Amino acid sequence: MSDASKPIGQGSIPGVLFRGGTSKGFFVQESVLPKPGALRDELILELFGSPDPLQVDGIGGAKSHTSKLMIVGPAERDDIDIAYTFGQVAVEDPVVDWGGNCGNLTSAVGAFAVHQGIVDAEPPAVDLTLVNTNTDTVIDQTVPVTAHGLDVYGDYAIDGVPGTGPRIPSRFREPAGGVTGALFPTGTSIERVTREGAGRDGGDLSVTCSVADVGNPCVFLRAADLGLDGTELPAGLSETPGLLDELERIRGVVCERIGLVDDASRSRGESPAVPQIAVVSEPQSYDSSVETRVSADEIDITARIVTSGTPHHAYAVTGAMCLAATASLPGTVPNEVVREGTDSSVTIGHPKGKIEIGVEVAENPARKARNERTVDNGANSRIEAVTVGRTARPLFTGEAQYRYVGGLAALAPDATN
Repeated sequence: MSDASKPIGQGSIPGVLFRGGTSKGFFVQESVLPKPGALRDELILELFGSPDPLQVDGIGGAKSHTSKLMIVGPAERDDIDIAYTFGQVAVEDPVVDWGGNCGNLTSAVGAFAVHQGIVDAEPPAVDLTLVNTNTDTVIDQTVPVTAHGLDVYGDYAIDGVPGTGPRIPSRFREPAGGVTGALFPTGTSIERVTREGAGRDGGDLSVTCSVADVGNPCVFLRAADLGLDGTELPAGLSETPGLLDELERIRGVVCERIGLVDDASRSRGESPAVPQIAVVSEPQSYDSSVETRVSADEIDITARIVTSGTPHHAYAVTGAMCLAATASLPGTVPNEVVREGTDSSVTIGHPKGKIEIGVEVAENPARKARNERTVDNGANSRIEAVTVGRTARPLFTGEAQYRYVGGLAALAPDATN
């Protein structure tokens, strides 16, 4: 291409880099992006610098929890204030996964709407109703505000984030089946996953798991079945030979079984973000990754979660929602190990500490025989809501730059359609 034919300068997308819970993401309004489709995905990958393990040529943070996009705007429904769409931007693959939601960044959706003047807000707080378009889940959220706008000062702390801020509670209504249409998308609360030649030792793979869809679909495995004690930190999981590949193969089988992909071997490329996959064990004491001690008597279950192929530094909120709900139901892998007597909330021990999730279960059969297998697809166990408290704040407001490369040349100012 001659210099005369090259586009002048770069394009830009206005937005805000926002922290929500233990994640960071780029928040934009719907109107600044191309319509949904291949061009939008190409633009997002260019903005984030994917695929590249460092995302060095983009705004991505080289981890799944810092490579996220939120598209926020007014809702078309009278009973909803804000609609938002979540995109999980793969780090090392050229994929934007629109298949699920992000619970951590959901906590910042209302804050972004206040920050950008999308909604009117008066002190001390504004109550908002959100809808996630990925899963059609409705969320009630309260955002603290001051006379000067969004409040970012408070004394609420969450493990995995330094410092404190004001608590933003989010109550997810009827969160089961948002992606797959069912609480137990395979039709049973516990099952076997098998795959020939897929084990770490080259042998056949066969493990027991529970697959549930609350917030996002998740696969729950017994830590002991994988040769783990359940208290490993992210580095230890990453360094266990063959473990992450084995988990991806298990996830791939489930992906195919619940209809997210046609071929289990294509799970990483076609549905990298959902389902999430986690290992669980009984409440245990352990040293966290931030030099604190987690005591078994202050948690109800110990868990580690892998998102987009990477062990999460803390715990994905949608994964925590799904785990808390699943642990409340008999006949599931998490229910086997959760503390006896856990009722309206479940506290999960994760690598950086703990997270508490409130669970509202209608006609809860949870105090039936704990190891009884139920095959009702959730018909007798309706999750009315799950609630989580997080903090959020804007980190940077400006414009992300992109080049007019590939199909993005159509966005250049002198492009002809």
